Amino acid sequence: MSLEFQGCVKPTLGVEVEVQLIDRTSKDLAAAAEAVLKRAEGVEDLCLKSELTVAMVEINTKICANVREVAEDLSRQMDRLRGIANSQGLKIAVSGTHPFQDWRERRIFPDQRHTHLLEKFQWLARRWTTFGLHVHVGVKNGERAIAILNALIPYIPHLLALSASSPFWGGTDTGLASCRAAVTESFPTGGLPYFLPGWKEFEKFFETLQATGAIGSIKDLYWDIRPHYDFGTIEVRVFDGIPTLHETLALVALVQCLVVWIDDQLEKGGRTGQIRMQRYWTAPENKWQAARYGLEGHIILREGEDRRPIKEEIEKLLEILKPAAATLNCAEELSWVRDILRSGSSADRQRRIFAETRSLKAVVDALIAELQENRTIEESVFGSPPLRLLPILP
Repeated sequence: MSLEFQGCVKPTLGVEVEVQLIDRTSKDLAAAAEAVLKRAEGVEDLCLKSELTVAMVEINTKICANVREVAEDLSRQMDRLRGIANSQGLKIAVSGTHPFQDWRERRIFPDQRHTHLLEKFQWLARRWTTFGLHVHVGVKNGERAIAILNALIPYIPHLLALSASSPFWGGTDTGLASCRAAVTESFPTGGLPYFLPGWKEFEKFFETLQATGAIGSIKDLYWDIRPHYDFGTIEVRVFDGIPTLHETLALVALVQCLVVWIDDQLEKGGRTGQIRMQRYWTAPENKWQAARYGLEGHIILREGEDRRPIKEEIEKLLEILKPAAATLNCAEELSWVRDILRSGSSADRQRRIFAETRSLKAVVDALIAELQENRTIEESVFGSPPLRLLPILP
């Protein structure tokens, strides 16, 4: 079998955002995806897709040249979707999990793909009402895609910690910054990507799973990062859903800069991009630190050395990526990552508002406001000084 990696000449961007459909009164998830998708048919500048359950939809951007185009596309689509939702008594929000929904009440979207997933995964599929951000960056060929994927593995905790937004599950504080990460890892093709030396090895791996019926397509590979040969991209999927456009664009810029910087290093050094297996051994523990402690986690950089704070390593990474950001014209958006470091992740903010109000409905209200106003929870509810905001386009 030979997989044809389409390849991209430039590091184009594509972004997917999984959105919660929320009942205006109860603040619980609403089984409204079918009605929303029907109303969205023919709406200009709106690309919505179904997801696993009927309590969610996914927004897909067009292929974008840069982060500014992503901003315009997402702003416009969110506004279109919000209008449809309002007309049906719904609100929309984005976070890794809904704070108090009961997964046992969720209904699987009634199409062939999602029905098959339910039949195959049973309880795992029924509880899989989680929400993520997926970022595609174009790369030139399959061999380079695997090299970049391997080189990205040490940065998974950085990305997860910044996006962590799922501290609550079924009305309970899980003690994790991202319980979504734990849910996704329960699938046989979920979690950390395997260590593969090159594209040929990925082809053999993919052929084996597909020939035996373990997967049907690349869509069934739920890795935190995967090579998407149909699109010619590296797809970073480790992110929890992120409540504000401001933070989303910061992390889109971070991913694009990371991929371009790694690609440039590979080009200059002529290396294969393989990471040493010993560094891969630390990846599960480092990811756990991000899932458990978020931005307060500590990660292993090299064997036999002390852990380092994730926050400090993110600061170092931002300095390294400055030249790439200047080239990509996203220096401002990349700098917004520091806003997250200062104010904390969404998981931190959700816990703070729950401690203040003792109400998970108040947390949902704040998440709705964050998405609509492009401001963090404290700004929306308690009137703290605003971050630099992007306009929500009409």
